Amino acid sequence: MPSSKPSPAALDFVRQLADQAFARSAGAPLINGNTIDLLFDSRENFPAWEAALSGACDSILIEIYIFADDSFGQRIREILIEQATKGVQVRLLVDWLGSWKAHLRGFFKPLQAAGAEVRTYNRPSLSGGSSPLGRNHRKLIIVDGAEAFISGLGISSRWEGKPDKGGEPWRDTGARLSGPVLQDAIDAFTDSWASCGEALDESLRQASRSMIGGSVAARLIATTPATANLMRLDLLIASFARRSLWLTDAYFMGTSTYLTALQNAAKDGVDVRLLVPRSSDIGWIATVSRTLYRPLLEAGVRVFEWDGPMIHAKTAVADGRWARLGSSNLNLSSWLANREIDVAVEDEEIAGKLADKFLDDLEHATEVRLSAHRHRPVLSRPRQRDYQSLLLPKPGAAALGASAAARQAARIGDALGAAVRGTRTVEASEASSFLTIGAALLLLALVSALFPYLIAGPLALLLLLSGGAVVLKALGLYRARWKKKRQPPGTLEPHPESDDKPPPEG
Repeated sequence: MPSSKPSPAALDFVRQLADQAFARSAGAPLINGNTIDLLFDSRENFPAWEAALSGACDSILIEIYIFADDSFGQRIREILIEQATKGVQVRLLVDWLGSWKAHLRGFFKPLQAAGAEVRTYNRPSLSGGSSPLGRNHRKLIIVDGAEAFISGLGISSRWEGKPDKGGEPWRDTGARLSGPVLQDAIDAFTDSWASCGEALDESLRQASRSMIGGSVAARLIATTPATANLMRLDLLIASFARRSLWLTDAYFMGTSTYLTALQNAAKDGVDVRLLVPRSSDIGWIATVSRTLYRPLLEAGVRVFEWDGPMIHAKTAVADGRWARLGSSNLNLSSWLANREIDVAVEDEEIAGKLADKFLDDLEHATEVRLSAHRHRPVLSRPRQRDYQSLLLPKPGAAALGASAAARQAARIGDALGAAVRGTRTVEASEASSFLTIGAALLLLALVSALFPYLIAGPLALLLLLSGGAVVLKALGLYRARWKKKRQPPGTLEPHPESDDKPPPEG
């Protein structure tokens, strides 16, 4: 009787196909020989950053969304100033919207005066032509080309909580990497740096040859606008998971395609669990996210809400063998609009540690279940009423709320589409969430009717900036065409982007 057990050749063929699928989906090869250390929360990440930056000998490359003018931001700035003064090459790339307060206060000028080069991603510009929804949301630190940190944490005391008032630190996850994968991290930084000016110095583009090798296989996934590398990988993982898929996400707004992938996995017997914040630093996001619970719960997905002040981690663990962490959230902003950076690991030890941490996190979370009455999502145990208003943000949250408002607004569409387009049935359990959204829209309509200038003014400014940017772009193209016609025959054409690159800042 023939054996049903696959032959070694068949198994090897399947593994090759799987690796090919992962590599093409993520746009990144699997690289062996790395060392990766997991770092949890600000208690472990921040001291590791400070130690590495203080010990830098040659170069520091930082690509960050939030670099705040607060106590921790000032500590990091002083370290960078000291290192730049010593001759260490410091290159800092910050997102304009994420760090707008620091920019307005001239926070980076002392750093530039010390010799560091600071650039800003997607600064508002009439000729830039960039979308305000596309941000550089990466959290990447590279020291001496030999050590890198990837995480969901920004350079801000916000992650430390408010210990003087009994406020707990934010829950977040990061990693320290060394090994051959560092070259991909440097290449990712190099690409972002060149998008804002002249190319990175050649001396900073190569990883250190003295990197200590390890045994971890990893992929570095550097998402750029419209590439959707991580989105394809997330969908593939939802299809490949056989036993378990445990997700932690700070701003969960999965598309219909991704939600269906999770539902199908759960229906097929996969243990799918989702951990999200109960109350978000962007208050209304949690409200909108709750409109997605019911179809997931009905399919067998287990949903948990974090009981603490904020869970900001973005991690995934599948079958105890594969794991992902970094800056990307499960929403369209991260998948399609932003620059993000994540590391996917194929290693049982690393995945096991993240799985253990996930189970520990569930001890500090409340499960959402379907009640017997009309399958309404309810909490497994009561929680205190969160009076956080959609219209009245928490004190001190204005900076982050302003920096995220534009890109978060695009995320409501899928939830509203469920009710307006009829793409799925909306149950009574979602009444409060949709009432909040509807009331906000009605209030906006009332304000527009009573005070039209409040709407007309910003709209006119937006149209003016957009129209001006398009006209300037057209004039630039006419200028380039005119210069091309004036060139003598046989002259090499300039690089098509050479006339459009903004000058380097700092």
